[in-house]
Formats: sequence, C-alpha cells, structure tokens
Amino acid sequence: MNKSTPKVSIIIPIWNTEKYLEKCLESIVNQTLKDIEIICVNNGSTDSSVQIVEQYAQKDSRIKLVTIKHLGVSGARNAGIAEATAPYLTFVDSDDWIEPEAYKTAVKYFEDPKIDIVCWGAKVITENSKCNPEYINGALQYHKIRLKGKKELNNNTILRNTVCVWNKLFKTDIIRANNIKFPEGVELEDNSFYYTYIVNCKYGYFINKYLYNYLQRENSLLQDIQSQKLNIIAPHIQNLKFIIDYYKNKNLLSDKIPLLLELFNRYLDMDIAWTTEQNHSMVLSMAAALADEIPLSKTQCSLVKNLQERNYQEVLKIINNKPEKIWGNKIFVLYRKNNGMYQLNMLNKKILKFKLKRKG
Repeated sequence: MNKSTPKVSIIIPIWNTEKYLEKCLESIVNQTLKDIEIICVNNGSTDSSVQIVEQYAQKDSRIKLVTIKHLGVSGARNAGIAEATAPYLTFVDSDDWIEPEAYKTAVKYFEDPKIDIVCWGAKVITENSKCNPEYINGALQYHKIRLKGKKELNNNTILRNTVCVWNKLFKTDIIRANNIKFPEGVELEDNSFYYTYIVNCKYGYFINKYLYNYLQRENSLLQDIQSQKLNIIAPHIQNLKFIIDYYKNKNLLSDKIPLLLELFNRYLDMDIAWTTEQNHSMVLSMAAALADEIPLSKTQCSLVKNLQERNYQEVLKIINNKPEKIWGNKIFVLYRKNNGMYQLNMLNKKILKFKLKRKG
C-alpha cells in the first residue's frame, strides 16, 4: 500500500503475543481511515511476534517496526511516541482489536479546534471461562459509557472517564509540548499518562459507541495484581507520586487539590485491598509521605489529614467503612457496607439501613 501523510499514529507495544497479534493487526490495517501509520514496538519478544509484524510490513508500507530492549509497556509506548509523525496518536494493546470505523469516526471530532481529546467505549471480551468472574464484572462496570458528546474537562468529567489510553485519541503536539510520558518501572501506567495529559486539555468529545475490544485473559497483569499473585506494592500510589510531581513542575498543584484528594481516596482504597495485610504498613507509609505534599491549609479530606498525622489505624477505619455502590439513579443510591449492612440513600437525604437475610 502506498504511503500518504498520516492523520493518526497507532502505537502497538508487542511482547510475546503471537497468539493474538494477527487479529490485532488485521483490525488496524483494515481501518476505514486509510491515512494512518502503525508503529509496532517490539519490546524484546522471544516468540514469533516479530516475524508476524515483518510479514504484514512487507504488504503494508504504513507499518513500521521499532525494536527496543525489554523496557515494559511504558518504555515501549514512549518509544512509539518518539516515532510518531501524525497530528493525533493512540495506542492498541497487541492482544486486543478495534472496530473497522474506529479512527475514521473519532478523528473527525478534532475538526472542532477546542477538542483536545476524543474518547469512546470499550467492549470487554472474555477469553475463556477461567477468567475471574468478579474481575470481569468489575471491568464491565468500569467500561460502561458515562459521558456523551462535547464536554468541558473539569474535575467531574475527568474523574468519570476511564484512564485507559487505548480508547482515546490524543493530540501529539500536546504530548510533546508538555513533556507527557509513561512512567517506566511503574505498573498501571495509564493512570499517570491520563492524569498528566488531561490537565492540559479544555474540552473532550465522548463518542457513544464501543469501538475497542478489550480482551480479558486468564492471567492478565491487572488480575494478578488484584489477586495478590504478584507482590507489587502500591501501584496506584506510585502513579499518584508521578502525577503530583508533574503537577508541581507545571505549577498546577494548588489548583488540582480537589482532584488529588479524590485520587487519594480511590487509590489508597485499591492499594490496601490489593496487597497482603503484612504489607499494609508499607502502603500507608508510602501514602503518608505523598500526603505531605498536599498543603495542610487546603486539606479537607479526613483520609489525607490522618495520613499526614500518621494516624494509620484511623486511615484503615475510614477505608474499611467506605460503602460499595451497588445500584443508583438520580433518586436512590444503594450501598453495601463490609458488615453486610445495606444503606439506601434517598434524594431527600433520608438514609434507610437494613440487612438482608438468606432463606433456608
């Protein structure tokens, strides 16, 4: 295929995914948007992944193979960003695939010069019955489309969006002008990239379509972290440190305190849940050191205040007493607490508490 000036650079980190790679590449080379470049970053593969890419590259000049030593997903994506020549870029994981019209649908929204990011939904595809059903259900809930159309990017819209980088189109010049990159040596790195990119944006467009297919494999990294198979300590707090350091360097810290306080609540909750009890003190210590970066005068969050004061028992009480949202609409919200109690919050501020009993 003859090369044309690309509108979109598609970056694919590849590490030993020979089983899935052809389906991924087929979905990209057959996009209805033809003026794309496909940057395949070989991240130290030892299987036949490289040979598969080379075969495709012989038939399609839009494919570029970049080889690096094994640096992890962050290093591979950063290498791909350095090679990108299109005004817009995105990412695809090499075991996933995209709908044929994905990029043609998305790129047109940049015709509005105010739009700095375009996002769309992701279908969650289960590889087999061995995948953790609780994790799959969580993924399905997380990837539901919550925002539609053109939106101003305030704290509310930023926090309601997913952090994944593969269901979004980014502006290459925003990335380069603001030195946005993935943190190397940190897992769940999409968090860092999303929260450092999005603060440089004013408006986003949210497509009400599921254009990305996200494959849930049996032993995915995220599932292994959640189930404590991997001894990775506080990956969210590590990302939060990267985010706070970036905000400080950009003189954004003071303006972004409300956003950071919400991230503290979310991230510490997950990191405590995803690590063994003997490692809780290490997670709390890391979080406390980071909480010290938040000015005391602006801290209106009991969790962060107690971290700053090293009241770790109180921090754990706050985390353990947080209710889990089960269902909700504009009038009623149903929560479940750890003690088996259910709490129904009503629009008129009334709270009904009750406990369900099993029959038999």
